[in-house]
Amino acid sequence: MGKLQVDFNLPQRFDITYVDSNTEKRRPIMIHRAVLGSLERFFGVLIEHYAGDFPLWLSPIQARVLPVTDAQLEYCNGVANKLKMYGIRVEVCHGERLPKLIRNAEKQKIPLMAVVGSKEVETETVTVRSRFGGELGTMSVDDFINRIKLASENPISL
Repeated sequence: MGKLQVDFNLPQRFDITYVDSNTEKRRPIMIHRAVLGSLERFFGVLIEHYAGDFPLWLSPIQARVLPVTDAQLEYCNGVANKLKMYGIRVEVCHGERLPKLIRNAEKQKIPLMAVVGSKEVETETVTVRSRFGGELGTMSVDDFINRIKLASENPISL
């Protein structure tokens, strides 16, 4: 049914009255019904607190894999699939020039970007860029996964 909440404050703040059967003015009480009210308020406060710039563990998309050209797209999809196997929320974004892909990821407040060029495909690595820490360097996909998992458990480590 939902949680019911009695409110004595709002009728007073809005100076709400009614006339009872004895023709006297009375102050009513309000009853609110919220199906998921407290949960919705919690998310509202959380979004407002972080201004949409969520920490890695909370971000809806934790990492975005960005190919330099469409030639690296197959490798990028493989990297994304491997990250998904470990429960990491990831997406591959392509079709634009790399600087625009990076700028869009930063505007959308994606915490991590894994840039993949021909060199990364050859060495089976990714070059990682963090919204909070800038360039983190080139690393293997397994190292990238381990760092994401560690940073999700301990937010100061990435």
